[in-house]
Amino acid sequence: MKKGQKFNKFIGIDVSKDKLDIYYSWNYKNEQIKNNKSSIKSFVKYLKVEKQDLLVVIDLTGGYEAIAVRHFCKAGFNVHRAEGRKVKNFIRAYGENAKTDKIDAFMLTEYAKSFQNRLKLYKYNEKEEQETNLANIVRRLSDIEDILQKEKNRLKSPNNDVIVQSIQQMIKILSKQKEQIEKQIQQEIDKDEQLKGKQQAIIAQKGIGIKTSMLLLSLLPELGKLNRREIAALSGVAPYPNDSGTIHGRRNTKTGRKQVKRALFICALVAIKYDIKIKTFYEKLINNGKLKIVAVVACMRKLLVVLNARCKAFYNNSTFIEY
Repeated sequence: MKKGQKFNKFIGIDVSKDKLDIYYSWNYKNEQIKNNKSSIKSFVKYLKVEKQDLLVVIDLTGGYEAIAVRHFCKAGFNVHRAEGRKVKNFIRAYGENAKTDKIDAFMLTEYAKSFQNRLKLYKYNEKEEQETNLANIVRRLSDIEDILQKEKNRLKSPNNDVIVQSIQQMIKILSKQKEQIEKQIQQEIDKDEQLKGKQQAIIAQKGIGIKTSMLLLSLLPELGKLNRREIAALSGVAPYPNDSGTIHGRRNTKTGRKQVKRALFICALVAIKYDIKIKTFYEKLINNGKLKIVAVVACMRKLLVVLNARCKAFYNNSTFIEY
């Protein structure tokens, strides 16, 4: 192992719905297994390699990687969950134009070799699995809400009686499903004293309702555990500079978790109307010549920072000091 390196062996795992493509850096071999619990459990059990010098890099693929991550972590392997956007940029810089699952698995090991000292190892715990399950239920709720809204929009268009009846029946079914899932989410929160207390801290802020608190608890579990800069960057409300030479471009917030950003945007609009301090902050930005959308994003960040402080006060069992 070279000086400064943590690992000298790497396993790259490209994840898809039905299979895992695996590449071993030390013998340049590929392997493919099914993406299910029994296959992965058996693979991990019989993998004969020194764990201390090995890094397993697993592609983040919308939840399909969850079983592999869990079993490798439980078996004591060093695991990094690779963000697809970063790996794609690395592959582009590497000069690899071809794309297959085998090549992607190989490129994951090359990515890990190049950036191993900067990669964050994933630490599995049962609490996080519970948060993941809750996040999956919330995502399902979001899917149903999207379909429901589309059906309501279709109902407004001129249709014949058969189509109208079909849409009305679908709206009724989806509305019932939505109600049931919302109850299930709240039941999951109520079973956990920490989640329940954290929810109370979140909804204490003007502009945040029960439904938004469900989303934030599930899709932003880091709330209250990170500092203000880290939570803003993670959520996608931290502006990044866009400067080159004498040109100073408009800052952007392209990264982050889309559902969280969408929820914060709506909440910020409500807070601007009903929270006197955020309203004053917004008006000050407008008076200073900021664009309305820029001012709203700034309010989103301010609102998130306040929520983070409220949750942090809950974790520390201390009193939240009004901002």
